[in-house]
Amino acid sequence: MITHSAPLRPRTTLRQEACELVKRALLRGEIGSGEIISANALAADLGISNSPVREALSDLAGDGLLELVKNRGFRVRTMTIADREEIHAMRSILEVEAMRLVARRGLSGAEESRARELTEQSVQPLHEGLTGDYLDADHAFHMYLLSLLGNARLSRSVGLLRDETRICGAFINMPSNELVACSTEHYDIIAAVVAQDEERTADLMRHHLEFSATRGATRGDAHRAR
Repeated sequence: MITHSAPLRPRTTLRQEACELVKRALLRGEIGSGEIISANALAADLGISNSPVREALSDLAGDGLLELVKNRGFRVRTMTIADREEIHAMRSILEVEAMRLVARRGLSGAEESRARELTEQSVQPLHEGLTGDYLDADHAFHMYLLSLLGNARLSRSVGLLRDETRICGAFINMPSNELVACSTEHYDIIAAVVAQDEERTADLMRHHLEFSATRGATRGDAHRAR
């Protein structure tokens, strides 16, 4: 059950909050692949009216995380092998080239410090078994570097693809040592960007994405099979 104890807010804010609550549950695997989400039931759980909740679920359907099922509500999308392959191909095209551009641009001292801070923030949750918090920090790291290019459309596109990669908790049950190894790669990426080594940055990012495509897919299949 998704619940929320904050006081009532304007409809637009309620819509955003409902969207974030459901999205968080989807990315952390708290709502499984193929499950039906009823706008009426969710609104009752949250103690708000149906309209902002229905709008929030429609937004998530537009982002590719849910699909509308007539007379039933919204269903969590099931990611097929073909879906994952398409997403990986698109991320490889967008993120590898984007990181090449970030390397060409370089980082200021403050930007490098922030990137390192975000990487360090992703390690601590793993020691506490908080994989969901690690994944949120990992997402923040990559989106921060992308944001330095000042291309809002690129950031939005990559953000949506990353969300689809994580849907239904694909990485939640991955062993912490594998996630630590993945997180450590961030330091190599930062070093390559600071050195403005475009080719090394692109190669590192390509390798980094292969981890998501192979290990994440395997764990996601295991998660859905339980």
